[in-house]
Amino acid sequence: MPSDLLLKIGSIVLLLGGLIFVHELGHFVAAKLLGVKVVRFSIGFGPRLFGWVRGETEYQLALLPLGGYVKMAGDDPNEEVAPEDAGRGFLEQKPWRRFLIAAAGPGMNLVFPLFLYFLMAIAQNGKLAPGPTVGTITPGLPAAAAGLQPGDRIRSVAAPGRAPVPVRYFADLRDLVSPHGGEPLRFDVQRGDRRLDLTITPAREQEQNPVEVTWRGIIGVSPSYAPAVVAPATPGGAGGLQPFDLVTAVDGTPVAHAGDLERALRAAGCHPVDLVVRRAPAGAPGEPAPQSVTTRLEHVPTCAAGAPAFRVADPSVSAFVGSVTPNGPAAKAGIRRGDQIVAVNGHPVRSYRDLNGLAGEFKPGEPVKVELAGGRVATLLPVEQTYVDDLTREPQKRVVLGFQPEQRPVADPNALLAEQVKIHIGPGEALSTAASHLGEVVRVTVLGIARIVQGQISFKTVGGPIMLFSIAAQAAEEGLESFLFKMALISVNLGLMNLLPIPVLDGGHIMTCLVEAVTRRRISVRAREIANLVGIVLLAILMIAVFKNDIVRLMG
Repeated sequence: MPSDLLLKIGSIVLLLGGLIFVHELGHFVAAKLLGVKVVRFSIGFGPRLFGWVRGETEYQLALLPLGGYVKMAGDDPNEEVAPEDAGRGFLEQKPWRRFLIAAAGPGMNLVFPLFLYFLMAIAQNGKLAPGPTVGTITPGLPAAAAGLQPGDRIRSVAAPGRAPVPVRYFADLRDLVSPHGGEPLRFDVQRGDRRLDLTITPAREQEQNPVEVTWRGIIGVSPSYAPAVVAPATPGGAGGLQPFDLVTAVDGTPVAHAGDLERALRAAGCHPVDLVVRRAPAGAPGEPAPQSVTTRLEHVPTCAAGAPAFRVADPSVSAFVGSVTPNGPAAKAGIRRGDQIVAVNGHPVRSYRDLNGLAGEFKPGEPVKVELAGGRVATLLPVEQTYVDDLTREPQKRVVLGFQPEQRPVADPNALLAEQVKIHIGPGEALSTAASHLGEVVRVTVLGIARIVQGQISFKTVGGPIMLFSIAAQAAEEGLESFLFKMALISVNLGLMNLLPIPVLDGGHIMTCLVEAVTRRRISVRAREIANLVGIVLLAILMIAVFKNDIVRLMG
């Protein structure tokens, strides 16, 4: 639609135009402050669309918005400075002055995100965020071992030798726990009208992204309850209940999530209950789930041989098979939808998290022993599957067992949150948060550029104007916050890329200034011309390469 196209075009013009303006403004302000004459301030390249002259500077908007420039007197070594501008030419300046002017553009691109992050932090005031009340506890992790329970509210966390730090939002927990893998932490917990002092030692978990591998501490908690999706512990062991029925009421009492369900079942003891469930018949893997229907079940047993007759079947707290790939390893081994996995190759499995942790042990063609609830044992022969990476479009390989968890969409994820609280953040905290976020983005971006240069990350992950257009258009559709967040991220990338020591880029000018400052000699005009020619060739090769990446990605 025309309006949709205009939105996308406007978003890329605003994003690129805004970042180019910020970059060139840095050069412009630095030059003006240092007394260098600015002849032209241009947003965009090519033919002039419109502009005006104020003082000694022409300000213009050009046709191609994929760049911009600040034209200073005497910035061309082959250009003579007019007599009235003597001493105000760019190349006439001392190295340290030219260094500041060249560095001011990338510097503005690195400072601008601080302003954006600060605005986004302040804008959170009054919005709702997950509170520090625990919803789901992952079996087998430290929180479960320490006795933390769903519904507990974490008031503060204290590291060894440090004062307790209050926990206002659930997100605070990650910041407080992540740096302390393997160290005992003291948790002040509110459980109903009781205060508890629990000691929990976070497990160390490897966290991997395309740039680096790090270790962080985890305790295994989530701010949301699991949905009240259930499955019989053994086939037919819960009356008419079927695998992955969503319980909406127990004995006439509404159920919103697994926490409500567990409270209702505790109240019932081991007595049968009447249930209202929404039942979605199994669909083919990869296809949309069939329409669910509401079903009433009477006198459903809650216990069988002293154990629960059915369990919450969310992948975060159990390991029930949701779908089986036709003719895949699991199907050939007799595994069916609704089977509960209790062990793999002798390792206990309490949730799909445990299964994912064992994935590195699976080899194509090597038998995998899967123990199921009820005493059944199935032996799988994993197979290798080829898929295409979404970003690089390169073929990749993975080992698959041929079954997946049940993935039922949740109508309103906020309805599962154990607690929501209003955000309150002052200017000082917002600035500190913005600076911390910016520092982390710069660190990861520098590391990513280094990995690409070293060949550890495929150059095919790098994008050009087409990728920028796609990112800007998607961000505009997602809302202002997403747009500003991605604008900040691209600004950091733009600033750091311009600092690369490539002639004709700002980094090349900075390197020239440093060389002249050390040698105390001017680089000759001929050397500058050769360096600029090399820089133009390198940039042309880079642009061709990123355009190729964009086109390959676009064509799929």
